[in-house]
Amino acid sequence: MPSPDPRRVTAVSLATMVAAIAPLHLFGALAPDIQEEFGFGDAEQGYAIAAFFAVSALLSSWGGALSDRWGPSKALRSGTALALAGAVGVVFAPSYGVVVIALCVAAIGNAINQPSNNTFISGGVPLHRRGLAMGIKQSAIPTSTGLAGLALPTIAVSLGWEAAYVGAALLAGAAILAIPHVDPPVAAPATRTRYRPSPLMLRVAIGAGFGAMAIANIGTFLVRSLTDAGFSRTLAGTVQVVGSVALITSRVGWGALMDRHSDWNRFAFAAGLLVLGTAAFPMIATGHDVVAVVGALLAYGFGWSWPGVVHLATVEHNPDATGAASGVLQASMFVGAMTGPALFGVVADAHSFGWAWMMVCGFSAVAAAMMSAAALRAEPG
Repeated sequence: MPSPDPRRVTAVSLATMVAAIAPLHLFGALAPDIQEEFGFGDAEQGYAIAAFFAVSALLSSWGGALSDRWGPSKALRSGTALALAGAVGVVFAPSYGVVVIALCVAAIGNAINQPSNNTFISGGVPLHRRGLAMGIKQSAIPTSTGLAGLALPTIAVSLGWEAAYVGAALLAGAAILAIPHVDPPVAAPATRTRYRPSPLMLRVAIGAGFGAMAIANIGTFLVRSLTDAGFSRTLAGTVQVVGSVALITSRVGWGALMDRHSDWNRFAFAAGLLVLGTAAFPMIATGHDVVAVVGALLAYGFGWSWPGVVHLATVEHNPDATGAASGVLQASMFVGAMTGPALFGVVADAHSFGWAWMMVCGFSAVAAAMMSAAALRAEPG
């Protein structure tokens, strides 16, 4: 069977990633309408989002190992089908409880698709273009967030919030049909061996978990923090939009840079990005107009742009178990994404947004330290 076009593999990877996370992002963007429909409040909104991330975290290791056993194409079709089912389930849900169940179904698909896409790219994209493909794949999160934000003033206002979920289901269906056959990067017998993370990967996973605890707060609390500091909603929203563009550009750009410098230590590069992100959070904490804006853009462009580089390095250091290793990495990141905002909210309520951003600075510093330790261990010899 001829090899698929790497451009098609990259585009399908992005589509399946967006399809997997879109049910959650739509749930956040369309919250006022959905809450009014089912009669639940902000606390229940938080419980549902936490449930999505909890299921994703618990099953990511399994989802990654599944892609090693089944092959990436079959795993992605299954994961995207679950995302489709979750989106449809939300549309036809009769109650809040069923909405949560539908989101958890989509979360199972997310737990499969996130690590399986690393195996998919490893098997379908040549080595010299893999960094760019990883960067494009990792731009799925800001892409999904942006599409969810656009759904509110466009589709939801004119056709109802259900129409936005129908659109997500159609995207998932189109992605399923477009998935080409990609052979796993290693033979099947090797993938059946139980994966045990190496000391290097344990450092990477811990660092990525703390990094996720930091960056999850950018999308969740930045706008609210800026408005609390006196920014207008328009200006705060503009900062978020510009930051999202910077995030997509940097993730793709770092991936292309990795392709041109195959001898660079990926973990060291990621650690450098985390250091710059660490410096950005105290700037946000000041609440000062110019300083906070510069800090926000640094956080987007550097502090949030490292995951693609780390995923690339994980694949390169685990060629015989790309899915399983990616699953361990992604599980740690999901745990961080679930716990970071919860802790931020507690500190912000008890003290201030400034103190909460300083806590985030600490998370990012730990992540940078762990990634630096991984970089030292990854050096030859």
